Amino acid sequence: MSARPVARATRRSARTRERIIEAATEVFARRGVHGTRVADIAERAGIAYGLVYHHFRNKEEILTAIFAERWAQYVAYLEDLARTPLSFRERMGRLIHFWVETYRHEADLMTVMINEITRSYEFLESHDITAVLAAFDPIERIIAEGRLNGEVRADLDAQLATYVVLGVAEMVLTGYVIGSLQRIDQEAFARDEQQLLALLLDGMSTPRP
Repeated sequence: MSARPVARATRRSARTRERIIEAATEVFARRGVHGTRVADIAERAGIAYGLVYHHFRNKEEILTAIFAERWAQYVAYLEDLARTPLSFRERMGRLIHFWVETYRHEADLMTVMINEITRSYEFLESHDITAVLAAFDPIERIIAEGRLNGEVRADLDAQLATYVVLGVAEMVLTGYVIGSLQRIDQEAFARDEQQLLALLLDGMSTPRP
């Protein structure tokens, strides 16, 4: 067999795998992992049932693939942001914008990440927690650098502040996912970004005279 047919077959296989992941993300977001059958994923992807098993052993392995690929992209974004020569406020603004825009444009993905991964003890207990904690390190470095530059309070614990930032992000995104924080247009999300930045950087109290 020549190299060209093999290359075409490889590309076709990669596209099929991506279709399975995309279909699973949509179905998981609607039904949850436990409420989803492999047949549901195959039907949504428009492929034969058995073809799913050619790429994945089960639906849990598909969920792991979603996490591994998208979380790696997320961590890479955070690392790039930590290396970007911007002020602390600008970096935090970009981080908040990234979270909100990811939900706006990939609501199904965010639903799966929140419901089936970050808030799932079952998932976290069965996977390497260091992969999740990798997202904490660049944010902590951003805060620590802001402290060194005088943009962040000198007495602030950077690690504790990292947990606060990520905790706020997770709860707001959870509100979007479950519908308790309903936003109907881009302007509403933009206001959320502004308020989140103000809350995290300036607090809730009115300035003292």
